[in-house]
Amino acid sequence: MSFFTDLLDTIDQPNAVRLRHLGATADVLKYAPRRLRADAGDQVVERAMADAAYWRQRAFAAETRLRALETRVQQLAKRAQER
Repeated sequence: MSFFTDLLDTIDQPNAVRLRHLGATADVLKYAPRRLRADAGDQVVERAMADAAYWRQRAFAAETRLRALETRVQQLAKRAQER
């Protein structure tokens, strides 16, 4: 019965879904994966920021390589036209 009471209590709260996933009690959440627990929210944000930084660095490296290739292709095209 406490599960349903907790579920009804969380419906009245504005951030209920974020704080308690669909009214799951603490007993259920302690067996849930860490990424689903409410107290792991900060870790999720940190991981998202780290992922964003990783992809930003990869994009920068890819753009740098593409510019270098473009410059090289232009040099080869110019040399071919001179012949």
